Amino acid sequence: MSILGMPSGGCRKPLGKLTRNGLEKILESLRSVQNKNPEIFKPVEDFFGVNINDRLKNSSIMEGLCYQSY
Repeated sequence: MSILGMPSGGCRKPLGKLTRNGLEKILESLRSVQNKNPEIFKPVEDFFGVNINDRLKNSSIMEGLCYQSY
């Protein structure tokens, strides 16, 4: 949710950060959906006032979502 620009806060325990590999898989899936079917994320863009393409390219948004080393 955070990647797409939706307010989500932190993870509740016992959930935590992702591994770098896990984050890359999620990003790959989100980018694939956005490229093939951008209408799926259109309601998110409209409601939260974000640009999904920009967010999926902005690496600073990913900071803090995964462990630096694992």
